[in-house]
Amino acid sequence: MTVYSVLITSVVGYLLGSISFAVIVARSQGVDIFKFGSGNPGATNVKRALGAKFGNLVFALDALKGFVAAGWPL
Repeated sequence: MTVYSVLITSVVGYLLGSISFAVIVARSQGVDIFKFGSGNPGATNVKRALGAKFGNLVFALDALKGFVAAGWPL
């Protein structure tokens, strides 16, 4: 493992973690998720605001993001 591979993996993990699918999905439907329900941009709040279809989509995208980050080769 080289210093560059650790640096690249760290940057990719940081960038993946900074993507908020809850905000993206809610804004695509015209909802400011920060002003609805608990104000937390997460799958549960999206599910409350937009229904199960969009809440489950956010959950699946967040899970996929985690799988990609965990499976990223070093």
